[in-house]
Amino acid sequence: MFVEYKVRPVTRYLVTRYMSEGDGAGSSSIQGEFDSEHVAYEVGYALCRAEHDRLGYPVGDERIQYPEKPVLARAPKQLDPTDQD
Repeated sequence: MFVEYKVRPVTRYLVTRYMSEGDGAGSSSIQGEFDSEHVAYEVGYALCRAEHDRLGYPVGDERIQYPEKPVLARAPKQLDPTDQD
């Protein structure tokens, strides 16, 4: 019999909602957990947009902040076999 235990890294992305009434006190709640950063962004954006519409704030109003769009992963730089450095 062979038994092996391993520790493996796991990355999850949480969509959170923070709200304050302007007096310095606020609260945060988890809206969902996702395996993909892009899926989490899409869900967070949709939730924010729906609340933005519900509240009736004008476009650009700083009282509501949309999630930051994730940076696209870049391919690793290819090594040049002719480079002598």
